[in-house]
Amino acid sequence: MKKLLLIAGGLVALGVLAFAALIGISLLRDDDPNLLTSAPEITPGPDTAPPSGSSSAPLAGVLKFVIDPSGSEVKYVVRETLRGVIGVNAVGATNAISGEIYLTPEGLAPGITSTFTVDLRELRTDESMRDNFVRQNVLQTNRFPNAEFIAQSITGFPTGYVEGQEVPMTLRGDLTIHGVTKPVEWAVKARRAGDTLTGIADLSFNMSEYGITPPSVPVARAEDGVQLQITILAKLAA
Repeated sequence: MKKLLLIAGGLVALGVLAFAALIGISLLRDDDPNLLTSAPEITPGPDTAPPSGSSSAPLAGVLKFVIDPSGSEVKYVVRETLRGVIGVNAVGATNAISGEIYLTPEGLAPGITSTFTVDLRELRTDESMRDNFVRQNVLQTNRFPNAEFIAQSITGFPTGYVEGQEVPMTLRGDLTIHGVTKPVEWAVKARRAGDTLTGIADLSFNMSEYGITPPSVPVARAEDGVQLQITILAKLAA
Protein backbone atom coordinates (compact mmCIF):
# COMPACT_ATOMS: atom_id res chain seq x y z
CA MET A 1 0.00 0.00 0.00
CA LYS A 2 1.70 3.12 -1.02
CA LYS A 3 1.97 6.19 -3.06
CA LEU A 4 3.90 9.50 -3.47
CA LEU A 5 5.39 12.40 -5.41
CA LEU A 6 8.80 14.79 -5.25
CA ILE A 7 10.99 17.50 -6.41
CA ALA A 8 14.39 18.63 -6.85
CA GLY A 9 15.58 21.86 -8.20
CA GLY A 10 18.47 23.11 -9.82
CA LEU A 11 21.06 22.75 -8.47
CA VAL A 12 18.15 22.39 -6.99
CA ALA A 13 16.19 19.65 -7.94
CA LEU A 14 12.70 19.72 -7.39
CA GLY A 15 11.48 16.75 -6.15
CA VAL A 16 7.85 16.06 -7.30
CA LEU A 17 5.82 13.78 -6.23
CA ALA A 18 6.73 13.81 -3.69
CA PHE A 19 3.90 12.22 -2.96
CA ALA A 20 2.81 8.90 -2.44
CA ALA A 21 -0.12 6.94 -2.53
CA LEU A 22 -0.25 4.64 0.30
CA ILE A 23 2.50 5.18 2.41
CA GLY A 24 3.45 4.20 5.76
CA ILE A 25 6.89 3.64 7.03
CA SER A 26 8.34 4.03 10.41
CA LEU A 27 11.69 5.69 10.04
CA LEU A 28 13.61 4.45 7.07
CA ARG A 29 17.38 4.25 7.41
CA ASP A 30 19.51 6.42 5.16
CA ASP A 31 21.15 3.25 3.90
CA ASP A 32 17.86 1.54 3.00
CA PRO A 33 18.57 -0.38 -0.23
CA ASN A 34 15.30 0.80 -1.80
CA LEU A 35 16.44 4.43 -1.96
CA LEU A 36 19.29 6.32 -3.60
CA THR A 37 21.82 8.22 -1.50
CA SER A 38 23.13 10.67 -4.11
CA ALA A 39 22.03 12.50 -7.26
CA PRO A 40 22.47 10.46 -10.46
CA GLU A 41 25.74 11.06 -12.28
CA ILE A 42 25.48 12.93 -15.58
CA THR A 43 27.14 11.20 -18.52
CA PRO A 44 28.51 13.60 -21.16
CA GLY A 45 26.80 13.22 -24.48
CA PRO A 46 25.04 15.07 -27.31
CA ASP A 47 22.48 17.64 -26.26
CA THR A 48 18.93 16.35 -26.40
CA ALA A 49 15.69 18.25 -26.70
CA PRO A 50 13.47 18.60 -23.64
CA PRO A 51 10.21 16.62 -23.53
CA SER A 52 7.56 17.65 -26.05
CA GLY A 53 5.18 20.35 -24.97
CA SER A 54 7.87 22.42 -23.28
CA SER A 55 8.68 25.97 -24.31
CA SER A 56 11.59 28.33 -23.82
CA ALA A 57 12.22 30.23 -20.63
CA PRO A 58 9.85 33.21 -20.46
CA LEU A 59 12.35 35.80 -19.18
CA ALA A 60 15.96 36.71 -19.84
CA GLY A 61 18.28 35.33 -17.19
CA VAL A 62 15.87 32.55 -16.25
CA LEU A 63 16.72 28.93 -17.00
CA LYS A 64 13.79 26.61 -17.52
CA PHE A 65 14.41 22.92 -16.85
CA VAL A 66 11.75 20.47 -18.00
CA ILE A 67 11.41 17.16 -16.16
CA ASP A 68 12.10 14.15 -18.38
CA PRO A 69 9.95 11.24 -17.15
CA SER A 70 12.10 8.69 -18.96
CA GLY A 71 14.87 9.30 -16.43
CA SER A 72 12.78 10.36 -13.44
CA GLU A 73 11.00 8.32 -10.79
CA VAL A 74 8.78 8.81 -7.79
CA LYS A 75 9.18 6.11 -5.15
CA TYR A 76 7.56 5.53 -1.80
CA VAL A 77 8.47 3.09 0.92
CA VAL A 78 5.97 2.06 3.56
CA ARG A 79 6.66 -0.10 6.55
CA GLU A 80 4.02 -2.80 7.01
CA THR A 81 3.24 -5.92 8.95
CA LEU A 82 2.64 -8.67 6.41
CA ARG A 83 1.24 -12.03 7.49
CA GLY A 84 2.57 -11.47 10.99
CA VAL A 85 6.05 -10.43 9.84
CA ILE A 86 6.87 -6.97 11.25
CA GLY A 87 9.06 -4.47 9.44
CA VAL A 88 8.43 -5.46 5.83
CA ASN A 89 9.01 -2.61 3.36
CA ALA A 90 6.37 -2.13 0.70
CA VAL A 91 7.83 -0.20 -2.24
CA GLY A 92 5.89 1.53 -5.01
CA ALA A 93 7.09 3.65 -7.91
CA THR A 94 6.12 5.45 -11.10
CA ASN A 95 7.79 7.60 -13.74
CA ALA A 96 4.50 9.39 -14.50
CA ILE A 97 5.87 12.74 -13.37
CA SER A 98 5.88 16.06 -15.22
CA GLY A 99 6.88 19.58 -14.34
CA GLU A 100 9.17 22.54 -14.79
CA ILE A 101 11.89 24.17 -12.68
CA TYR A 102 12.77 27.83 -13.20
CA LEU A 103 16.18 28.93 -11.93
CA THR A 104 18.38 32.02 -11.78
CA PRO A 105 21.95 32.30 -10.43
CA GLU A 106 20.40 33.08 -7.02
CA GLY A 107 18.00 30.11 -6.87
CA LEU A 108 14.33 29.76 -7.77
CA ALA A 109 13.16 32.39 -10.24
CA PRO A 110 10.79 34.84 -8.51
CA GLY A 111 7.33 35.34 -9.96
CA ILE A 112 7.39 32.07 -11.93
CA THR A 113 5.95 28.86 -10.54
CA SER A 114 8.24 25.83 -10.38
CA THR A 115 6.03 22.80 -9.98
CA PHE A 116 5.60 19.16 -10.80
CA THR A 117 2.76 16.72 -10.90
CA VAL A 118 2.64 12.97 -10.29
CA ASP A 119 -0.10 10.73 -11.67
CA LEU A 120 -0.92 8.57 -8.64
CA ARG A 121 -2.96 6.19 -10.78
CA GLU A 122 0.31 4.93 -12.24
CA LEU A 123 1.94 3.90 -8.94
CA ARG A 124 2.95 0.24 -8.99
CA THR A 125 4.32 -2.22 -6.43
CA ASP A 126 5.07 -5.92 -6.78
CA GLU A 127 1.43 -6.78 -5.97
CA SER A 128 -1.34 -5.78 -8.39
CA MET A 129 -4.05 -6.52 -5.81
CA ARG A 130 -2.38 -4.13 -3.38
CA ASP A 131 -2.14 -1.49 -6.12
CA ASN A 132 -5.85 -1.75 -6.89
CA PHE A 133 -6.74 -1.52 -3.20
CA VAL A 134 -4.56 1.55 -2.73
CA ARG A 135 -5.96 3.32 -5.79
CA GLN A 136 -9.59 2.62 -4.92
CA ASN A 137 -9.67 2.71 -1.12
CA VAL A 138 -6.61 4.62 0.08
CA LEU A 139 -5.67 7.29 -2.43
CA GLN A 140 -9.11 7.35 -4.04
CA THR A 141 -7.53 8.25 -7.36
CA ASN A 142 -10.91 8.44 -9.08
CA ARG A 143 -11.38 11.68 -7.07
CA PHE A 144 -7.75 12.70 -6.49
CA PRO A 145 -5.73 11.39 -9.46
CA ASN A 146 -2.69 13.62 -9.01
CA ALA A 147 -0.24 14.82 -6.39
CA GLU A 148 1.25 18.26 -6.93
CA PHE A 149 4.19 20.13 -5.48
CA ILE A 150 4.69 23.90 -5.83
CA ALA A 151 8.15 25.15 -4.86
CA GLN A 152 8.44 28.28 -2.70
CA SER A 153 12.10 28.63 -1.69
CA ILE A 154 15.52 26.96 -1.65
CA THR A 155 18.15 27.06 1.07
CA GLY A 156 21.76 26.20 0.26
CA PHE A 157 21.69 27.17 -3.42
CA PRO A 158 25.35 27.62 -4.42
CA THR A 159 26.65 31.08 -5.32
CA GLY A 160 29.55 29.45 -7.13
CA TYR A 161 29.24 26.05 -8.74
CA VAL A 162 31.59 23.43 -10.16
CA GLU A 163 29.89 21.58 -13.00
CA GLY A 164 28.92 18.04 -12.07
CA GLN A 165 29.43 18.60 -8.35
CA GLU A 166 26.69 17.36 -6.03
CA VAL A 167 25.13 20.07 -3.87
CA PRO A 168 22.89 19.51 -0.80
CA MET A 169 19.92 21.86 -0.45
CA THR A 170 16.57 22.23 1.28
CA LEU A 171 13.55 22.79 -0.95
CA ARG A 172 10.41 24.21 0.63
CA GLY A 173 6.95 24.39 -0.84
CA ASP A 174 3.38 23.14 -0.77
CA LEU A 175 2.49 19.51 -1.40
CA THR A 176 -1.08 18.55 -2.30
CA ILE A 177 -2.25 14.96 -1.91
CA HIS A 178 -5.78 13.64 -1.56
CA GLY A 179 -7.16 17.18 -1.80
CA VAL A 180 -5.12 18.40 1.19
CA THR A 181 -2.26 20.92 0.89
CA LYS A 182 0.56 21.08 3.45
CA PRO A 183 3.91 22.92 3.61
CA VAL A 184 6.86 20.51 3.35
CA GLU A 185 10.67 20.54 3.27
CA TRP A 186 12.59 18.25 0.92
CA ALA A 187 16.18 17.23 1.58
CA VAL A 188 17.71 17.60 -1.88
CA LYS A 189 20.97 16.55 -3.50
CA ALA A 190 21.41 17.88 -7.04
CA ARG A 191 23.98 18.37 -9.75
CA ARG A 192 24.13 20.07 -13.15
CA ALA A 193 26.28 19.50 -16.21
CA GLY A 194 25.58 21.48 -19.37
CA ASP A 195 21.87 21.43 -20.12
CA THR A 196 21.16 18.51 -17.79
CA LEU A 197 20.02 18.64 -14.18
CA THR A 198 19.68 15.61 -11.90
CA GLY A 199 18.74 15.24 -8.27
CA ILE A 200 17.09 13.28 -5.53
CA ALA A 201 14.64 14.71 -3.01
CA ASP A 202 13.60 12.93 0.19
CA LEU A 203 10.58 13.60 2.38
CA SER A 204 8.96 11.86 5.36
CA PHE A 205 5.33 12.45 6.30
CA ASN A 206 2.26 10.73 7.74
CA MET A 207 -0.70 9.61 5.66
CA SER A 208 -3.07 10.93 8.29
CA GLU A 209 -1.78 14.48 7.67
CA TYR A 210 -3.44 14.28 4.26
CA GLY A 211 -6.69 12.73 5.40
CA ILE A 212 -5.60 9.22 4.39
CA THR A 213 -6.25 6.22 6.60
CA PRO A 214 -3.31 3.78 6.66
CA PRO A 215 -4.37 0.62 4.80
CA SER A 216 -5.28 -2.39 6.89
CA VAL A 217 -6.56 -5.75 5.66
CA PRO A 218 -6.58 -9.19 7.32
CA VAL A 219 -3.12 -10.14 6.01
CA ALA A 220 -1.37 -6.77 6.04
CA ARG A 221 -1.30 -3.47 7.93
CA ALA A 222 0.61 -0.34 6.98
CA GLU A 223 2.06 2.19 9.41
CA ASP A 224 1.11 5.86 9.19
CA GLY A 225 4.56 7.14 8.22
CA VAL A 226 5.77 7.39 4.64
CA GLN A 227 9.20 7.82 3.09
CA LEU A 228 9.04 9.47 -0.31
CA GLN A 229 11.91 9.91 -2.74
CA ILE A 230 11.90 11.57 -6.12
CA THR A 231 14.68 11.07 -8.63
CA ILE A 232 14.78 13.86 -11.20
CA LEU A 233 16.24 14.16 -14.67
CA ALA A 234 15.52 17.56 -16.21
CA LYS A 235 16.63 19.16 -19.47
CA LEU A 236 17.18 22.83 -20.23
CA ALA A 237 14.48 24.14 -22.57
CA ALA A 238 15.79 25.43 -25.88
